[in-house]
Amino acid sequence: MRIHGKELPVPSFFQVYNFGGGNGDKDREIVYAELTSDTPALVNYYYINNRYPHLFQSKLFDQVQRFSRVGDLYNYIRGELIEKGEIYSGYTGLEYDFNDKVFLLDSGAFSIVKYVAERVGYDVDRFKTEIVRHATEYYDFAQALHFDIVVGFDMGGKYTEKDGEGENTVLQRFLSEIDPAEINGLLLEKTVEYLLEHPGYYPCVLATVHGNTPQEYRANVQSILRLENAHGVRFWGFALGGIASYKQVDPSWYNDVNFNGGGKRGFIETITPARACKIVRSMVGDRPIHALGCGGYNNIALNFFNGATSFDAATPVRRVGDGNLASTRIVFDPTPSQEGFSKYFMGGINMDGSMREEDCAYVKLNQVPDTMPLCGCPACSIAGSVHHIKELYAMKETDGEANYFSRQLIGLHAVMQHRHLCRVVSSYDSMGDFCRDYPSRLNEGLNRIQRQL
Repeated sequence: MRIHGKELPVPSFFQVYNFGGGNGDKDREIVYAELTSDTPALVNYYYINNRYPHLFQSKLFDQVQRFSRVGDLYNYIRGELIEKGEIYSGYTGLEYDFNDKVFLLDSGAFSIVKYVAERVGYDVDRFKTEIVRHATEYYDFAQALHFDIVVGFDMGGKYTEKDGEGENTVLQRFLSEIDPAEINGLLLEKTVEYLLEHPGYYPCVLATVHGNTPQEYRANVQSILRLENAHGVRFWGFALGGIASYKQVDPSWYNDVNFNGGGKRGFIETITPARACKIVRSMVGDRPIHALGCGGYNNIALNFFNGATSFDAATPVRRVGDGNLASTRIVFDPTPSQEGFSKYFMGGINMDGSMREEDCAYVKLNQVPDTMPLCGCPACSIAGSVHHIKELYAMKETDGEANYFSRQLIGLHAVMQHRHLCRVVSSYDSMGDFCRDYPSRLNEGLNRIQRQL
């Protein structure tokens, strides 16, 4: 499909740019953006809007108001980072224009909910009024920077507690006193009101879908469709929320699924997104469906064959951040170690379309064979060999940018593997046909699940 003159393949893997939510590797992901030039980008409003104070906020985002296109903002940031010296001296960067990417804006709503709750003294009534105002500002922000797509503002959710939320008794009490479904309904109505007041709104809007069970998911879609009909508004598509973590979903999502023959590991996390995609697709016709946070490699095929047109995941690049200083000193020692190594994505499909021999997994870099053939993606073509990646990785104490570069070669290879899988599955009509041409333990297990959904 085309959106604002740019091609958005179906399915698409959205690369998550979390600069502003962290430094180091997240800076360099922007610097080396040409290595994943044709991947669409998801960015987090909470991280790039400096009105919300947080640990890693960058002063570069103080310049947001200078720009009318998000691509120009990221071109500026990339130039500033390179000028600062955050690029490996042994690499000659290429010209790159971020305006070629399709940009999707997500709110990072749970972080905003925490911020607003604290600002209103955890008063529920004041919170409801204030969160609506923040939603309006969010949509204004997306328009000002001409984002291509915007996820509807909602309550959000968080699957990992990085900020000690579980120990914040005041926050937990507040969260227990509010009804997320009520708040999401209020925010959805505000979104419709906003669109009615802003005809010609530039970003394509995805209505967010929520529900604790498959039945609630279906009911939520029905309520969105009724709201559309009542007001004469039509959302461009739908964003599926609350389905990225299998550990926190209702067991009813797994009804009638038998894992015999393949086990649960690597498969159980695929069930909820696939079922949610199938439910929504059966109700909304041919409109785009984005599965939020559900772009892990194991999810992609099932998501697509059950109706998703796009998805995202931060994992491919996040795993490079597992590496610590001690690991750089022993990266050529394949002995299993407790040290935190950056992890290399193994397995998948080579760029020439051939299957790789390895099982799909993130593997500690020291345990990846030096002579393992690479996949042929842009990052791998530059790396030349696993041995060379390890050489760069080992240079942390003498050349920090060489180490960062090695980690980008690892992470962006993983991104391109996810992107390439999207290309491959797009030419198939069913999971069975895909599995026939690409037989593997993973794909055969996914095919068993697909037959049960």
